[in-house]
Amino acid sequence: MDIITWEPKDSEKVKNCYMNYEYPKGLKIIDEWIDLAGYRMFLIYETDDEKAYAAANLPFIGPCRFETFPVMKAEKYMQMVQELAGKTGEKGVEAAVPGKGAAGEEILTQIENLEKRIYRLEHHSFIQQEDTT
Repeated sequence: MDIITWEPKDSEKVKNCYMNYEYPKGLKIIDEWIDLAGYRMFLIYETDDEKAYAAANLPFIGPCRFETFPVMKAEKYMQMVQELAGKTGEKGVEAAVPGKGAAGEEILTQIENLEKRIYRLEHHSFIQQEDTT
């Protein structure tokens, strides 16, 4: 899930970019909402392709800021925990706790990779914003 924000002065630029925009292949949009009270958009999508994610953000990097949250439906998460518990022999959510067995280490590695990607995107956005002011 992304929360995308922009400054009021950039509203026209963001609107024009969005009106002519098509999401890249590899990014499945689940839903998107505009905050009626202010300069924000909420976007829920699925992707396994970081290149598609990066391509989706590129047109908006100058005027917009992105906050990215890896989310999952609760029932899907609980099913994953049960599957991981079956593979590792651990019980319940302990199978998915970072540092608790192989399954936990795998999840911890995924979280670290996401944090690195988010940092790179935020840093790139910051650099772009600095260059344009």
